[in-house]
Amino acid sequence: MTHIDRAFVGVGLIWLVLGMVLGLFMGITANNQLLTVHITMVLSGFVVLSIYGVIYRLWPVLKESPIAKAQFWVAMIAVLGQVIGAYQFATSGGTQIAIIAVGSVLAILAGVLMTLMFWMSSAETSRRSETRAA
Repeated sequence: MTHIDRAFVGVGLIWLVLGMVLGLFMGITANNQLLTVHITMVLSGFVVLSIYGVIYRLWPVLKESPIAKAQFWVAMIAVLGQVIGAYQFATSGGTQIAIIAVGSVLAILAGVLMTLMFWMSSAETSRRSETRAA
């Protein structure tokens, strides 16, 4: 995906706006029941996805990885699962955790995939540098 960096930041910005709208709604109604949903939208949706986009921008070689597309979709599904799960958790009094648990596991997987791509590309770059120096 040649524009995976822009896709991550673009989706992150959508989550930011949605989270801000929810935060405004909570402020107007003076009801903090959905605070965990708001935090999940802004933190997992905006911050994490945008950071992934920045990493792809700063290390463009990662875009060439066959894992990149899978990492993108795992991260997208993870955030959606976390937000839906946070809503379910907030409205059930904390008794429903299955969806947020699956979303969290997927978020961890997305982080692991990013870490693997970063390490693999760093190792490849080091090998190329050593080969050129020799």
